[in-house]
Amino acid sequence: MKNRIFIDNLQMETQTVFTENGNINIFPCDFELGQHIVARGMTEASQKGRMVTADDGTSRFTPYAKDSGSRYTTLFRTAHGEVKQTRGSIICQLRFPKRLGKANIEKLFMEESSEQAAYLKTRRTETQW
Repeated sequence: MKNRIFIDNLQMETQTVFTENGNINIFPCDFELGQHIVARGMTEASQKGRMVTADDGTSRFTPYAKDSGSRYTTLFRTAHGEVKQTRGSIICQLRFPKRLGKANIEKLFMEESSEQAAYLKTRRTETQW
């Protein structure tokens, strides 16, 4: 069974504010105040998803699938990074704590990026990522 976010399918009259920076704020109209719409006795629900807004202001929010697994598959790891893939991309990533200092980070960057490059060279030319 899917996790329920709202107590039911419902319609509510709202006022919506579209701000220049991309924030969208939705407020119930005064005559809708006092309803409790969030499920499981919670006072608020936090959702991750995608919001699509048409030129006329029509908007649609679609929550992301929950517990559907990671969108990344790790292919290779180094001490401070990894090579991973999504459905459409290969991602080479390195992260270094600032406390290592500039000289150390430069050295580790060269070493670990070389390790990642060597891994990529081991892949066959015809590799279907």
